[in-house]
Amino acid sequence: MILYTVLPLETVLEGLEQERSFVDIQLQGLTLTVEPISMEEAVIVRIISTDPLHYLNPQFSPGRKIRLFKGFSSGMTML
Repeated sequence: MILYTVLPLETVLEGLEQERSFVDIQLQGLTLTVEPISMEEAVIVRIISTDPLHYLNPQFSPGRKIRLFKGFSSGMTML
């Protein structure tokens, strides 16, 4: 792979050696792969669904932060 960029190599490869952990969760009947960033927050990495409409929903777009908490009603909320 060739990568053409004006950024310094250190900037492009920053954080590459850090190990990342991913977790699959259920949110509103949809399976999402998220990366926890704290005990209460996670970032959506991937949507696991066969329904094309789920991919068009901006609530579930990759990169979006969601707040995780144990509540009595929904269990999880979006930020």
